[in-house]
Amino acid sequence: MGLIKNTVHYCCVSRDNQILYAYNGGDQSNESLAGLCLEKTPPFHAWYFESIGKRRFGFLIGDGFVYFAIVDEALGKVSVLKFLEHLRDEFKKAARKNCRGSFTAAIGSINVDDVVSKLIASLERVAAETANNELKTSNSNLAEQSEGVSSTKAPLLGRSSKQEKKRGKDHVVSVRGAELDEHRNSNDRADRCEASSAAETSSQKECVPRRGRSGSHSFEWKWRRLVQIVLAIDAAICLTLFCVWLAICEGIKCTRS
Repeated sequence: MGLIKNTVHYCCVSRDNQILYAYNGGDQSNESLAGLCLEKTPPFHAWYFESIGKRRFGFLIGDGFVYFAIVDEALGKVSVLKFLEHLRDEFKKAARKNCRGSFTAAIGSINVDDVVSKLIASLERVAAETANNELKTSNSNLAEQSEGVSSTKAPLLGRSSKQEKKRGKDHVVSVRGAELDEHRNSNDRADRCEASSAAETSSQKECVPRRGRSGSHSFEWKWRRLVQIVLAIDAAICLTLFCVWLAICEGIKCTRS
């Protein structure tokens, strides 16, 4: 099979490190490189991609098979993954048609080269469309930027008219007027802030002695309350002792003896 634009350098289907089918874009070193990559197939992955230099290496792993491809780095991961999935689906279709035979017999039942050629052509067509869209987008962005630059530089290339000069003067006057208004507003705000800060300072000074007086008054009230409680307890104890003495002496008999 001939070279197809050299975007898919190599692809193969393997099982237990044994290559069952392989497509090579023309470079014989791809086979040895693919063998090394298949020996180090990442475990516990459904798919895996890695880019080295200008080439992208893609794995699609499932049902004991490894679908591997070496493609140009310009091809996106999503496109390569879809390519490997289509390759897997085609081989599964062939295996279902020849369910009694081996996998090699299933491959021989279809023209694998034609199938792979169609898949590669579809992949390259999608990549070309994507590249064209990106190129159009970049060209449109460059055109917009160039228009913006030319529009800004156009007045500098020729003489400005009287109307443009008048607009420039009006703009300068409006800018100066806005600056003066802003300066006045900032001064007014500063005066208001100073006045409010002074008022807050005076209110704080007034609040300090009030707080001091209220604190001393509450302390004096608590001290008086404590003294009253202590005197009341002492009086109760004395009255209790007096009542006990009267009960023991049966009145005032103890004083007569």
